[in-house]
Amino acid sequence: MNEEAVVTGVEAPPDPNPLPVREQERIAALDVLRGVALLGILAMNIRSFAAPFAAYINPLAMYEYAGASRAAYWATTLVFDTKMMSIFSMLFGAGAIIYSGKTSDGKISATRLWYRRNLWLLIIGLIHAYLIWVGDILVVYSLCAFFFLWWTRNLPAWVLVLLATVMFAVGGLMMIGEAAAFEMLSAEERTEEASQWQPTHAEVDEEIEIYRDGYLGIAAHRAPAALYIQTVYFVAFFLWRSGGMMVLGQALMKWRVLTGARSSGFYMALALSGYLVGLPLVWIGMQRLEAVRFAVPERYTLDLYNYFGSIAVALGHVGLLLWLFRARPTSIWFDRLAAVGRMALTNYLMQSVICTTLFYGYGFNLFGRLDYAWQLVVVAAVWAIQLVASPWWLRHFQFGPVEWLWRWLTYGQRPPLRRGVRAPDLPLAPLAAQADVESN
Repeated sequence: MNEEAVVTGVEAPPDPNPLPVREQERIAALDVLRGVALLGILAMNIRSFAAPFAAYINPLAMYEYAGASRAAYWATTLVFDTKMMSIFSMLFGAGAIIYSGKTSDGKISATRLWYRRNLWLLIIGLIHAYLIWVGDILVVYSLCAFFFLWWTRNLPAWVLVLLATVMFAVGGLMMIGEAAAFEMLSAEERTEEASQWQPTHAEVDEEIEIYRDGYLGIAAHRAPAALYIQTVYFVAFFLWRSGGMMVLGQALMKWRVLTGARSSGFYMALALSGYLVGLPLVWIGMQRLEAVRFAVPERYTLDLYNYFGSIAVALGHVGLLLWLFRARPTSIWFDRLAAVGRMALTNYLMQSVICTTLFYGYGFNLFGRLDYAWQLVVVAAVWAIQLVASPWWLRHFQFGPVEWLWRWLTYGQRPPLRRGVRAPDLPLAPLAAQADVESN
């Protein structure tokens, strides 16, 4: 295989314009993207940690929608909402290509290990969803890994883009269908459906009381919501939107976009085009949602502005980040972001532990007490912790603690955790030093 195949797991044609990007920098680019996406996801998840579900999508549900709080809601919607999840999904899809680009000693196939590692990811996600926080995304990712990601990786890049487009379209049609279905409901059923988006003060107070109480009451309350997300909402939304981004990520990996291997001009063009297309769509959608006061059934179709606009904005983010990374690959900030990305699973779960401890009744009991602006103060504090703790940890250890456990469960052999200790021979030997990290 040529040098590019080592990074992507697929053969690429000779580059007519060789770029001054070292191999390890291309791999680090993926970690930087993953680190930014992981941190950015918290800026949206904090809404669910800090307040009743309705406040995640409807800023009129409980807070005063004005001043700094309104500005914070707008900023997070424009920059983070669905955009960071989109980047993370693209990287997860690309992980299937990286994982397949490993050599085998004949003990066990890459296919079998792929399904084993994602079975354990499913188990970790279920533990996370039912015992820690309802908004888990790991179950969604593991289900997509089981259903199609291992097989779509072999498709040509242009076919992957076409497939992703079809998946996005199906998801959009599902949202339109939801609006049509609302019109067919009885008056009583409409009231019940609308209460999820526009709860009464009594319903808001009831949910706040539950989350300010003890652990067992919270766990019992979130269990049916977690099951709904993993079944109905997975089929209605995540399978098409997140799954489509994973497939798109596989295409971008084959085109050497995600590894930082394209030219600086390419990444600047990607950033500008993504922002010029996506940000106006998201902005218009927000204005129209405000005009209808975030009400159903109007919002079912108005959410399509962000649904499609966020795809373009996410690509804009990728372009901007990799343009900056190519300009300053040795920046200490990129080192820290790459460390966060290398420990993405640990950091994702740690965000949940920290935030549920801060907001839930068995911790510091801040649930429902901080508006959108103050929530971002918490986000900044968690970012600071993870940007400091992740590089410190990786100076002493080879993996994040959860990544280490996941690797142990996948391969059936305990890898050394501390640096400087030789790893045992595993069923699959990585082609590149960080190949296994990339697929984590």
